Amino acid sequence: MYRAGLRELRLIYSTKPRWYFRAAENALIKIVSSYIELFGVEKFMIGFSSPIFFDALAASAYLDELGGGATAVIAAILKNFIRPEMGLAVIGGKRPKGYKVPEELDRIAEIFNFDENLVSRLKYASRMVAKVDSAAIQDGFQLYLHVMLVSMDGEWVIVQQGIKPMTNLVRRYHWISRGLRSFVEEPHSGIVSTSREELVLDMTDEDSRDARRVCVEAVNHDLSSLRRFYRSPPRGQLTLTDLDGQEHSQHVIDIPRIKWSTILMANKRSPRDFEELLALRGVGPATIRFLAAACMDLYQVYPSLRDPAMLFEELPNHVDEDRWVYELIEAIQESDLTLAEKRKSLSRISGVFSTITYS
Repeated sequence: MYRAGLRELRLIYSTKPRWYFRAAENALIKIVSSYIELFGVEKFMIGFSSPIFFDALAASAYLDELGGGATAVIAAILKNFIRPEMGLAVIGGKRPKGYKVPEELDRIAEIFNFDENLVSRLKYASRMVAKVDSAAIQDGFQLYLHVMLVSMDGEWVIVQQGIKPMTNLVRRYHWISRGLRSFVEEPHSGIVSTSREELVLDMTDEDSRDARRVCVEAVNHDLSSLRRFYRSPPRGQLTLTDLDGQEHSQHVIDIPRIKWSTILMANKRSPRDFEELLALRGVGPATIRFLAAACMDLYQVYPSLRDPAMLFEELPNHVDEDRWVYELIEAIQESDLTLAEKRKSLSRISGVFSTITYS
């Protein structure tokens, strides 16, 4: 699937009249209602976890011209519209709402009759998704939006968005519980961006498997070496790749000064694997970056430094991905929108996805 006239995934600060957002809300509600009626809640959640479906949904509601700002608008509209009686709940949102997920999950648990174990797992999933995208992946984007869809069956989808400081560039991170085998190895259903960073610490990459293992082993069994590295890190600023003998001096990253008490706390907790290490309270981006640098310097074990994000033009032209957009087109055609509104939505989608046709 090829992108035609792609708007960049950046925040576009422009004043829109109220009628624009009312029209977008009307279109989104009617299209989502039609889609769920035709294909069900489970299908909608799987689609929501697809970057292509998400972009098509934004275009169908005329929100593509907002760029990355469309994500927050979609989240707010769905949160106001979707009700538990539909078998689905939408929680979270932009800061500070994104940080009220645990309280919202408690309320949803009463409605959906979730037991304590399921609620605990959902809270853990929300927290770990946020931790992975801020600490295990260090790409320079700071998270500011966290929206979670939860079905009455306890399945979940999370979409997060981060912004790169000093720019308007944003990045979307998509997750789904269905088929998730690990929070810390290739866990995303998609990470999308309009640009790729030249240096990203990605501890979730399959190629970082040894680095994840060594981080845990060092914390549990080699405090003395970590202590020496803590006291006498390589002098000056350097890139993580400098430790691998590569020349990327233009990418300067501090090996952070951390609290040694954090390492002692982790050692006392004896995490069994990298996920348990990352899940510890107090272990954040600085601790993970420190451990990654220590592993490279002390043990010559290197994590992935490649950006895991997909560019829009690289999104695969697979039948499964096309199917989401064609189903969305069917939902638009069967919706309660007026004929003129349907034509507008379909025109927006075909203008964004050049290989999509409709009758």
